[in-house]
Amino acid sequence: MRRTGAEARQRILEAAMDEFIRHGVGGARVDRIARNAGASKERLYAYFGDKRTLFDEAVRGAVERSSMAVGIDDGDLVEYAGRLAGHFFRHPDDLRMMAWMRLEEECERALRTGDVRAHAERKIEAVRRAQAAGTVDGAWDPGELLQMVLATATYWARASGTDGLSEEHCVAVVRDAVRRLVTPR
Repeated sequence: MRRTGAEARQRILEAAMDEFIRHGVGGARVDRIARNAGASKERLYAYFGDKRTLFDEAVRGAVERSSMAVGIDDGDLVEYAGRLAGHFFRHPDDLRMMAWMRLEEECERALRTGDVRAHAERKIEAVRRAQAAGTVDGAWDPGELLQMVLATATYWARASGTDGLSEEHCVAVVRDAVRRLVTPR
């Protein structure tokens, strides 16, 4: 049975994500991606253009999944950080893709696309509202504070795999750290 173009594109993207998770951009091989997707290299290039664009698409997917799965409710950064750590604990591939993106400086452009940028802006606005309401320390720049919260959540999600820590422990540590970070003085 012949696949539709959308199905073939999705299979290529899934195979690419598996390849990038294991090898990053530099070590990933287009021929392995195409073979694992059951597609030709020509089809891969027709859909994505080049390996860098394919990587950006895979990173964008990981960022969007994380952004959509974990929102900031009522500017509550403590609960947001805990849910984010839990998400990454349960979805380590998304975390690994984002780590590869940060290692590949050129791939930061994946975060500047419309949908990803809009998610980030909504979160920054939620922080601003919480600061205006007095529930989050207003001394922080909202964007910088959000990055610190993300770094805290992702560190503990990463630590869980290497130290054998439980999800519950990591989430509790993240919530406590962020509570201390954001509590108004």
